[in-house]
Amino acid sequence: MVASDLPIGDRIRHYRGERRQDVVAGLVGISPDYLSQIERGLKIPSLPILYAIAQELGVATAALLADTPAPSRVPPDTTESAIVQTLMGYGPPRSAPAAEPTALRERLESAWRAWQSSPTRFTDMAGVLPNLIADAEHAARTRRTADDTGTRRDVMRVTADLYFLLRSYLRRTGRVDLSMMAADRAVRAAEEADDPLRIAAAQWNL
Repeated sequence: MVASDLPIGDRIRHYRGERRQDVVAGLVGISPDYLSQIERGLKIPSLPILYAIAQELGVATAALLADTPAPSRVPPDTTESAIVQTLMGYGPPRSAPAAEPTALRERLESAWRAWQSSPTRFTDMAGVLPNLIADAEHAARTRRTADDTGTRRDVMRVTADLYFLLRSYLRRTGRVDLSMMAADRAVRAAEEADDPLRIAAAQWNL
């Protein structure tokens, strides 16, 4: 766990871990020297750069800024914590390969089948949802600026359907606050997919 009073530069160095400084800097779009100065406390990054660094390190921007202890990247001990961390933006580094929409769809349909028919559906969802959310959001971020409109829309359709499932799961586990967040994200994904039926369903859910 990161100490609550740790400076931004030390937090970045902590989450960078064993990854080379020049590699992370290049993927973020800054010079290695600039990243080195940030980590040594000689420079304060702008918010866009801080956001880009957080995305590449696979953590939420708040983890680099928070005055309270920031969660480590070690997998959390509880299911609720895992889902909360994923919803707050903890996921694969921005440069990691994005899952194809077909693979995401297959995983999601398997999850839906378990949710609708498994006698251990809550346990099943607890094990499946965090990674599925992280991979879907990572694919959505990666495809958002891509030229392939069809693939981008396919990813956003899967993402909308995933948040439909997540909303239902969270409601039934007593997390109405997170359920509302999931419902709102379903609307966002449906709108980005430009899918009228999903937009209507997402707005009704919300």
